[in-house]
Amino acid sequence: MVIHNRPLIDTAWLANNLTDPKLRIIDVRWKFREENGKGVAYDDRSEFQAEHIPGAVYVGMSTELADSTQNIPDMMLGPVGFGKKMRELGVSNDSHVVVYDDSGLPLASARLWWALSYYGHENVQVLDGGLQQWKLEGRPVEAGDPSVEPGDFAPKVQRNWIASKTDVLDAISKPEVRVVDFLPNDLFRGDGVHTWGGRSGHIPSAVNIPAISNIDPDMAHTPISERAAKLKERGSFKLADHSKLLKHYQDKGIQTDDEVIAYCGRGIAASCGLLALRHMGFDKSRLYDGSWAEWSADESLPVETS
Repeated sequence: MVIHNRPLIDTAWLANNLTDPKLRIIDVRWKFREENGKGVAYDDRSEFQAEHIPGAVYVGMSTELADSTQNIPDMMLGPVGFGKKMRELGVSNDSHVVVYDDSGLPLASARLWWALSYYGHENVQVLDGGLQQWKLEGRPVEAGDPSVEPGDFAPKVQRNWIASKTDVLDAISKPEVRVVDFLPNDLFRGDGVHTWGGRSGHIPSAVNIPAISNIDPDMAHTPISERAAKLKERGSFKLADHSKLLKHYQDKGIQTDDEVIAYCGRGIAASCGLLALRHMGFDKSRLYDGSWAEWSADESLPVETS
């Protein structure tokens, strides 16, 4: 088996390898809406059924991969449940998994990439640009909801991919550990009601790098309502050029040999950030899965606004 260690793979490679029997393509579109000022995540299988990359199977981030037994919303399934779901999707230990979504920047796809990595699957990549890039280039799509033969995936937890609430609390007083908040700047500052948590603000010592800036650092402060138009105007949904992206992080005082903990509201945007970090060679980076939803709910934990 050839191991593809890079976290990103391009559309040209995928188009040329769609019939590879070891390839498993997973569509993991994710959406959210606001209800009474709070974010509510949801899935829409019907959009997948209408069009998707040939050979892809679908999984719902909110309905199938979130652990409903947890008090914190949208936490990733534990190893038993996650392993069962991946086997149902046809994932085996020797599968080359390519994941994508249609968000314009890799959100749910990056989260599934993280989860597979956390559960020990080395051969997983995110499609750079996702479905939007695929369609922009005029590549084929198909409709329907295909069935697949079950796989034999067996999860093996890799602790270097995850950070706990205690890890984050300890990091506040450790300058060698950088905590990065990948939410929009207004939520980081604590303006108004926080969409994804009980309190407003951010974790003390955290640096703010909005997830959208991984596509284009110049879009760091672009409002969510304007993102779709800006991305379309940009003419590409791929991550920013490697050197430009690295400079963006270094300008925030983050170096490739730092330990980095990524968080956001519920671990979605932070997964996009973690993908960018690993892409750039930040090998000591990991995800705080509980993110702001867990942190803000614990009144004993400190919060800053700025």
